[in-house]
Amino acid sequence: MLFDADGVIQAARDGWRDDISRWGGSRAEEFLLAVAAADTACLTGNDFGAAMREVLHQFQINLPLEEVIDQHFWIEVRQPMLDAVRAVRDLGLHCALATNQQNLRGGYMRSSLGLETIFEEQFYSFELGFAKPEAGYFQTIMDRINVAPSRVLFIDDHEGNVGGARELGIHGELFPVDGGVAALAPILARYGIRL
Repeated sequence: MLFDADGVIQAARDGWRDDISRWGGSRAEEFLLAVAAADTACLTGNDFGAAMREVLHQFQINLPLEEVIDQHFWIEVRQPMLDAVRAVRDLGLHCALATNQQNLRGGYMRSSLGLETIFEEQFYSFELGFAKPEAGYFQTIMDRINVAPSRVLFIDDHEGNVGGARELGIHGELFPVDGGVAALAPILARYGIRL
């Protein structure tokens, strides 16, 4: 089983948009868009730190990146979801994280959230060199886990990502954003998995 991170097992802490955009002052919305563009540009391996330093320079913000970007990247882990994934794993099913992340946020997730105690493997786009919904993203994972796509279930909150997985023959299920265990249980039940 492949689980997406943001919107499925974790969410952005309330107020994150305000925390970022305030640095832009009168250009707050423009600054927020520039940060989002830098993030997206780095999903397949470019350095987010370097990209953000350019953004800060462009907006004449003379501060270290660590003061502008929350050191925890505004991540709020949903413990009930992690408990549910652990329960699925305890049934003998192989569980992995499959997420689009730039290098700084993904590195923080890998090293600081304890996800290795929940997931047997973690697949980050910045490490794979491909981002969902690209076929290369899913194919790289299939090659690494050496399992037929028809034996894999992928859960994500973005329809395009689910569609990308399905194109390779992976069972893809759309998860309502931050739907929690109440949304996960019926998805799993369709595949004969009971929490």
